[in-house]
Amino acid sequence: MKTLAFLNKVICVLIVSIVLIFSIQTEAVSSNQECKWVPVDPNSFAGILTMVGERVRENHNKLSTWQGKIKIVTDSIDRGAIAERTFREELKNDEQPIPNIIIEHYEFTREFALDVNKEMLYEHHYPDRPKHHIMDADTGRELQLKKYISLGSVKNILTSDYQIHCGADRVRVSDGVAFSRMAVKQARPEGKLTCKSGMHPVFDPRETMRVFGNPLWKAFASYLAYIDKHGPSSTFQGYTMKVEVEECNVGDVKKYKIVLPSVSSGGPKVYLSSTLICSSEAGFNVVSYSQTADYDKILEHKTWNYGLINGVYIPVKQTKKSFDYLTGNLNKQSTLTFIEQKVNKSIPEEVFTYKNLGLKNGDKFIDKILGKEYIYQDGELIPADKKK
Repeated sequence: MKTLAFLNKVICVLIVSIVLIFSIQTEAVSSNQECKWVPVDPNSFAGILTMVGERVRENHNKLSTWQGKIKIVTDSIDRGAIAERTFREELKNDEQPIPNIIIEHYEFTREFALDVNKEMLYEHHYPDRPKHHIMDADTGRELQLKKYISLGSVKNILTSDYQIHCGADRVRVSDGVAFSRMAVKQARPEGKLTCKSGMHPVFDPRETMRVFGNPLWKAFASYLAYIDKHGPSSTFQGYTMKVEVEECNVGDVKKYKIVLPSVSSGGPKVYLSSTLICSSEAGFNVVSYSQTADYDKILEHKTWNYGLINGVYIPVKQTKKSFDYLTGNLNKQSTLTFIEQKVNKSIPEEVFTYKNLGLKNGDKFIDKILGKEYIYQDGELIPADKKK
């Protein structure tokens, strides 16, 4: 299924820019009352962005541990020629008409544990449905893949010294059930992991609170430097780049609507505006975000609901939508519901060890740091040469 490839190319060159169920400890924070937005004096922009960024950073710094699960429901949508290509190359056609719109539906869970001070992460990613659900949107008929694709279960652990990835080693062709798993331990790489690094990125739940690649206070600092140099409104290649801020008050709740400009690089220039709504009832975290191109097409839209758990504002629900940059059609949508959350509670040390990988007797454990191979047996790692 295609992704919004255009968005992956969007890099700011002027400015660094990049919920259902609550626990008993959670105080829900959301407001459905309408805001009456009032423009803010440009002389106040710097103070507001600084305050919002600092409040978000203060909340971020209160977090020492975070555990929970995220229920994720995702729909990827192909249309027209893309749908036809998907149908011909990946799906059994059975002499049925070519769909105009194909929807691929996923449901999966992501369990996570984060220890901020020890720089440790754990994640377990597994499907809630045994296979993709693919359908013709116009007729509702279910479509079948030519090849069975196992969605699988994956576990990752990241510590200050090493990373472990554990996934299926051998899968039964008929139904995709794994009957052998393998774990690989490697030295923790420098910097942020990407797929291109050859190592699996480990999910960090803090990223669900981010709008840009950087934390909000760092992104705002870049805009503040730009405003200090050029003012809130300037011209770039004939296009007006304008920072705007509006505010509203609903009871005791204060909200800011912040519009930040940027321009794409690579290919034709596209001028973009990012609209953020930050709310005091979420610790001034962003509760709504949209990115719009200068030709009036929305490219991305996200919303967040926050809860106050043990003194820290944490997301309890997030929605995400991405749109085709030319047509404006919906490409992908996801709903993330956070459940069973624990904040600043102790995490058992075993969570970040090989004993939490779900290995079964006979599974392999390869330690690339030591250059050794082991076999898992009754909770222990037995050197492979001794096992033989």
